[in-house]
Amino acid sequence: MSDFPRTQDEWYMAGLIYGWSAPQCTREAPAPLNEELLNAYFQGVEDGGNARLEYEETRSEQGEPTPDYPTIGPVPGGGVSLEKYEERQREILEGLFHQHMPHVDLPEYEPWYPPLGGMVQQPVP
Repeated sequence: MSDFPRTQDEWYMAGLIYGWSAPQCTREAPAPLNEELLNAYFQGVEDGGNARLEYEETRSEQGEPTPDYPTIGPVPGGGVSLEKYEERQREILEGLFHQHMPHVDLPEYEPWYPPLGGMVQQPVP
């Protein structure tokens, strides 16, 4: 298959993939197409969406939990809950961004106070 679908079969497969990933989507043409290519794409979207809904129904009948998050497709090892995924991402980012600034004493940044000897007291207005 080329980068951009050209034939009727390629447009059907593009629709099938899109329908599987978004089974309850609104059908929209991805590009200006002639009538037969557009019908092939829409048929693919419908077939892919129906296949995905049947798959999810079969999973729920077998007692497998239905995820409450978007998924791309069947995952061999099972899905990961959104909470576990976000927790893992926080751990990765914590290790990346949690750094302490080095403590360096530089004499030019130490506070300077004028010497006390020889100061003339003046009344405050």
